[in-house]
Amino acid sequence: MNDSSRSTEIPRASLASRTARALLAAFAVLMCALALGAVIALLALFTGIRPCWWMLPGAVLLTWILRGTGSLRTLIAPAIAAFAVLLAGAYAECLTAIARVSAITGATFSEAWHLGGAALTSQVAELGLSPVSVLVYAAAAIIAGWMARPKAFDADQRGL
Repeated sequence: MNDSSRSTEIPRASLASRTARALLAAFAVLMCALALGAVIALLALFTGIRPCWWMLPGAVLLTWILRGTGSLRTLIAPAIAAFAVLLAGAYAECLTAIARVSAITGATFSEAWHLGGAALTSQVAELGLSPVSVLVYAAAAIIAGWMARPKAFDADQRGL
């Protein structure tokens, strides 16, 4: 028996398998980002601290969770992580905007959403943004992108 006769090549996954894996990873990124946005909105409403400040530790947590689930095993992982953080921040801002509309009008949360819809929610969320909060969201996205960058060990494991 000669060791050179053994094949060290790892078999490639089928196209259907890779597509399913990519769709599941995208779904995980979406769900984790929206869940973090909802948690940050609740924290912001209960503490009175703007959602952008909660996003700084949230970016670390979100990236750590996405790395653990395997959703960031691509070369574009930093961009995916930054997108997820910005999506979570936008969702948190929109939820707090709906809560502000609800507090002003006296309507319930769902009534406030139906009162103005997406257009009013996005306008109120934009009014709540300051230059500092935009910079904090950008910093959170940069932190997430930095944490999600492929490591040398990860590249060796993927055969890159």
